[in-house]
Amino acid sequence: MTIKLEKQTIEIFKKLRKEDSDSIIASNFAKKIKTDYIVLMSAINELKKHSLGDFKEEEVFQISLTDEGISYLKKNLPERQLLNLMLENELKEIVLEDLLKRSKFNKKLFYIALSHMKSNRWIAQSKATGENKVFLIEEEFPKTEIEIFLQSFKENDKISYNELTKNEKKFVDKLNKRKLIKKQKKTKRIIYLTEKGKKTTLSQIEELSYISKLDTEMIITGSWKEYDLKPFDVSKPGPLLKAGKIHPMIRLINEIREIFLSLGFTEIRGPIIESAFFNFDALFQPQDHPARELHDTFYLDNPKVGSLPEKSRVKAVKETHENGGDSGSKGWGYEWKEDIAKQTLLRTHTTATTIRRLAQYHKNNDQTPIKVFSIDRVFRNEKVDKSHLAEFTQIEGIVIDQNVTLCDLIGLITEFYKKMGFEKVVTRPGFFPYTEPSMEVSVYYDKLGEWLEMGGSGIFRPEVTYPWGIKNPTRVLAWGLGLERLAMLKFQRKDIRDLYINPLKWLREESY
Repeated sequence: MTIKLEKQTIEIFKKLRKEDSDSIIASNFAKKIKTDYIVLMSAINELKKHSLGDFKEEEVFQISLTDEGISYLKKNLPERQLLNLMLENELKEIVLEDLLKRSKFNKKLFYIALSHMKSNRWIAQSKATGENKVFLIEEEFPKTEIEIFLQSFKENDKISYNELTKNEKKFVDKLNKRKLIKKQKKTKRIIYLTEKGKKTTLSQIEELSYISKLDTEMIITGSWKEYDLKPFDVSKPGPLLKAGKIHPMIRLINEIREIFLSLGFTEIRGPIIESAFFNFDALFQPQDHPARELHDTFYLDNPKVGSLPEKSRVKAVKETHENGGDSGSKGWGYEWKEDIAKQTLLRTHTTATTIRRLAQYHKNNDQTPIKVFSIDRVFRNEKVDKSHLAEFTQIEGIVIDQNVTLCDLIGLITEFYKKMGFEKVVTRPGFFPYTEPSMEVSVYYDKLGEWLEMGGSGIFRPEVTYPWGIKNPTRVLAWGLGLERLAMLKFQRKDIRDLYINPLKWLREESY
């Protein structure tokens, strides 16, 4: 019986027949016959359909050099570089500080190199003359075993850890301690011909001629039945398009916005330039609190002073600070100053927008329930690094209603995060300045297999709500999180700056 195979499969079948071994590593074989690995495995799968060939998989560890390790592979380990410097300049003895200057190494790398030179017994160190000197104590300096092992990465950039000798594994451990090597878990595929494949001759195999298009004549005459139609694999990804698309961060914001709207919330916005009154004072934060200092907050020179709400509300906030007002609190017990409250700044949190909504509730005598959310920019005087930004986005939601409790808050939070794709949500007691009781919210992230803290929540304390006429049994449920923290999880970015520096490779890979 004739077996029909694709042309490239027949070529690979011929080459497999010439191999002596029954266990051929697929990746090595692909390199040997100069064929793409995907093409090879496609051919093996076709052979498998006809019971001519097959493959098995094994979990293996591969080791490769880190970027630092690769640089030392090209220009030698630091200890060898330092030795070559001494030999080239005929420095059989030299003051330690002078050697450091000549080496142009940073101090840390210099002393690492010096330590390994001592371990290799290339040098000795002495202060007998009053100066800290380094001496060469050998005439010849052959390559060490670890240097010889490092050279093996010139032939293969990835080496199977399982195939190393016991001694070589010791070298791996030493290089690993020096952070010059990294381990990766990989799947190794072993390809082979079956007994049927070994017995099948080339005369029994016929080349498969595919057609991918039918013309009118083929359909009318029915001649298309004589041809093999090329199958289409609809599961394979299509070509990568480099067309314009919505930025991933905007897509995420829109997704969050849709979730809040589906839960019956209304979006609110507030000014970026805010008064200290709404940003700090209305949240019962004392006027001498460290968070108000310049090292945390951006204050403005123009405009230097902001406007305050009606006098009765300013008075209510003032009394709450000084003696607790009618909130049942003792307050902070100091003289509250209106001039400090009028200072202008770039808002440090979107809770300032929330407080403005509480002010609107009082002014308009609104009816409960009220459910609002905010997704907006905030500013902190932070040093920018891979996990901090000076300008970022906060997400907040509040509910104003009668007799609402932590149970209502937990239900809302759980539903929100489930709609975001996190199936497991837990809350636990926490502390936040504006809420009491307070809860921390954590979600289980499947891709990392661990619990991650996402944000805070709680019920606004009376000192925050009473000045705006929101008194028991009416309460305010609140929760919030940082957009960028969520985005780093969703998009698997390790550097928060990527979200705004916009690496083109990442943007092209993200879905539309």
